[in-house]
Amino acid sequence: MIRIYRDDEDALKLEFNFTGAVKLKEMFEKSLDKGKAGIQISNSYLEDYKPIHVFIVTNQGDPSELTYNEGEIILELDSDIIEFSIDRFNDSVSNKDFFPAEICDVDYKEFELTIYGIFIG
Repeated sequence: MIRIYRDDEDALKLEFNFTGAVKLKEMFEKSLDKGKAGIQISNSYLEDYKPIHVFIVTNQGDPSELTYNEGEIILELDSDIIEFSIDRFNDSVSNKDFFPAEICDVDYKEFELTIYGIFIG
């Protein structure tokens, strides 16, 4: 299970269980290796009337940026943040936890959002 939602102006939540942590780790590894990777998700939204069906990570963000395009959320990150995230997802698989929750800050429109990881056990 992987779910993304925005519940306030400054935060984007990335909620996942054990299987989701494994899929996220694999997606981030692929984006580091291939430049871009994505997965299908459901039950997710960025804002009202902006559902998310596909989550894409690219190895092209400097600065880190988040864009939305017709059901796709694209997270553009630099390789250091991607590597850091891979380590964090590895730890969450081992420890069944995700602490601290902060993953990174990204620019989205005129906002700076903090992306938080939430492990659902």
